[in-house]
Amino acid sequence: MKKLNFFILLICAAFYGKAQLTILQSFNGTNGQTPNGSLTLSGKTLFGMTLGGGANGYGVIFSIDSNGNAYKKLLDFNGTNGRLPYGSLIISGKTLFGMTQQGGANGDGVIFSIDSNGNAYKDLLDFNITNGQFPIGSLTLSGNTLFGMTYYGGANNDGVIFSIDSNGNAYKKLLDFNGTNGQTPNGSLTISGKTLFGMTQQGGANNDGIIFSIDSNGNAYKDLLDFNGTNGKYPWRSLTLSGNTLFGMTRFGGANDSGVIFSIDSNGNAYKILLDFNGTNGQQPLSSLTLSGNTLYGMTQQGGANGDGVIFSIDSNGNAYKDLLDFNGTNGKGPIGSLTLSGNTLFGMTPSGGTNGDGEVFKFDTNIIPLYTNTLISGSGGVNIFPNPNNGMFQLSGQWSENSQIEIYSMLGQEVYSTLTLPSPNEEGISINLSSQPAGIYLYRVITENGELVGTGKFVIQK
Repeated sequence: MKKLNFFILLICAAFYGKAQLTILQSFNGTNGQTPNGSLTLSGKTLFGMTLGGGANGYGVIFSIDSNGNAYKKLLDFNGTNGRLPYGSLIISGKTLFGMTQQGGANGDGVIFSIDSNGNAYKDLLDFNITNGQFPIGSLTLSGNTLFGMTYYGGANNDGVIFSIDSNGNAYKKLLDFNGTNGQTPNGSLTISGKTLFGMTQQGGANNDGIIFSIDSNGNAYKDLLDFNGTNGKYPWRSLTLSGNTLFGMTRFGGANDSGVIFSIDSNGNAYKILLDFNGTNGQQPLSSLTLSGNTLYGMTQQGGANGDGVIFSIDSNGNAYKDLLDFNGTNGKGPIGSLTLSGNTLFGMTPSGGTNGDGEVFKFDTNIIPLYTNTLISGSGGVNIFPNPNNGMFQLSGQWSENSQIEIYSMLGQEVYSTLTLPSPNEEGISINLSSQPAGIYLYRVITENGELVGTGKFVIQK
């Protein structure tokens, strides 16, 4: 038994000591500064851009492998070839496409291409206010056609939707926003068949932003939803499509005016708030959602334990919300891009924080149970399991509030049990049956609905 206990302690110490978030690259000004978009993964290489830094202070395009090695600046923006890129890159074969917020022939931003080695940079289009101005989103590729939006410019200076072929020809304005049909779009367009979906930060019936659809030829524009504060306000970034359902977030609005996560079908029906951010669980999301199976991953710019933003997950029905990580400055601060998923690993960036305060590239392993940094409830008395070891049938006891959640994980980090319906502190405990699980070591935690940790521990199933 002493050998077994020593083995348990040794494995659990190693397990809990393994951090989920790994900083792959810290920016320092020279190699880039203030990344604002998302990472693009091709094979084992990540591509991205920074808003500032580099040789001229106007931002850079970079590559880095998924282990954090071989960082390379592919391009220093210099004003003429663009400046201050705000969105993300997309890749087709060995060619990267992107946009800059400013710079180019007219100072109003550019659309560009560059090969994945940093060669063959090409200015595909210079914005000039009439054809659009200040793009702060990313491009969407369908076949040989790129689709995008600009924040300003166009006939009413409220932004435009456009298309252009991948060689820089056949530029076409598909729509001029005019306030009523939306205003100041940001993020990217999401395409399904011949239909484009997107959002504008402002405009619409209440000037709080809209969700829209339009066909890829610029016809059949439809206002799918007008935000009104209560259902969200000022949507940011892009929509995520799964089947006939769109998922997204707003920066403000909702029950606490801290933003919401929502779903809506592609016809504009069945709008549902999946979560109201409240500061504790995150605040002011400035990113898009990443879908894996039935799980949505995302980040908020503010909120969480330190006010510096969080990484979270939530299922597509709006249940099982988890604060996976609280940023704290040292590990990054204020994320405003989106996460990129590869297997069980999420890759992302923060525009500030890290070693030099200039932002970072990170990876986050979703298979490892988080290190628990939340504050224990005062006087909770912890949580206990009896018997331990057991045959998979045991009693969990302790003091917790209604609607707390128990989670049990295998040593591989796989969640094997979760429930939201624990008894109140006046009851003795809850019976759990995991007899169908294989013998081994398991880890558990109990958290309140506000994300505070009640207790955590380990137990052994013997067969």
